[in-house]
Amino acid sequence: MTQKIEDNIAALAKRADQLAVKRSDANALLEKATKARQDALLSGDLDDRRALDRLQAVIDTAASALTGIDDAINVLTQQKVEADAQLAAERDRVARAAAADQLEKQIAAIEAGIAPWLENSRIWSDALSELAHWHFGADEMVKFLQSCMSQLEIAANFQLAELKAMPQIIRDGRQAIPPKKQPAPVAITEQPPPTMTVFMLKSARFRDHNGHKIFAGQFLDQAMPVALAQKAMRLGLAVTTADPIRATHHGARGGDYRPDAIDVIDIDEAEEHSGVPFIGPDPVVRAANFTPIDRSADARVLKIAANRV
Repeated sequence: MTQKIEDNIAALAKRADQLAVKRSDANALLEKATKARQDALLSGDLDDRRALDRLQAVIDTAASALTGIDDAINVLTQQKVEADAQLAAERDRVARAAAADQLEKQIAAIEAGIAPWLENSRIWSDALSELAHWHFGADEMVKFLQSCMSQLEIAANFQLAELKAMPQIIRDGRQAIPPKKQPAPVAITEQPPPTMTVFMLKSARFRDHNGHKIFAGQFLDQAMPVALAQKAMRLGLAVTTADPIRATHHGARGGDYRPDAIDVIDIDEAEEHSGVPFIGPDPVVRAANFTPIDRSADARVLKIAANRV
């Protein structure tokens, strides 16, 4: 039935397109005939009644044709509206029938499972009752089972009767289609921001990713946001944990710190200048112990001994 209605709607839409083309042609013909009559009235022989009547007849024919096409389009539009409504109703009927059939299967499965469960529960209860007069745990289990059996039997008498009536109510449209069970939302674990651990040469403070103020003690390892860790090394406040100085100075302060001391530098607020020494992260470069060369004008004057020729 759904396919049949869809085919009918497609045919109506195709016919509507054809009528739209016909209407455009008829309207163009009417406009042409109207223009011809206007020209005749403005510059033609007004006493030539035969010619004027022919022009008027063409206009009347074109106008009648256009009116007929418009009437057909209006009827076709109404037919399409009715067909769309019929298709929606048929799709709703199919969906309701499918939902009702599925609910009937679920109810049948529930009903089929009650009797075996009650029978097995009675067997289990009878077995436990043999021990209940002297074993506390067995007695509690018997009471629990009997309570569950009693509550389930009472509830099933009411709920199953209501459930069994629902499929037909859904088919009749007197109740909405039961919603589908939505999957549980997937928990998304937010990855922590990247950090870098450095060895502090001086005490400092900084703000972590959450904006909390953190104190970093001298001669201790400290994890901090990567950008701040690199800035601390550029400022000469820290080196990488691979630097040889860490092996000899780690924990040298012994916990003797004052976070509010005047010499504690705020890494976030510290300004970097070209003259600030950079303590490189490469321990090999540090171990090479390069000596800065004096590049002043006097230092470039060299005297050498040479034999005269």
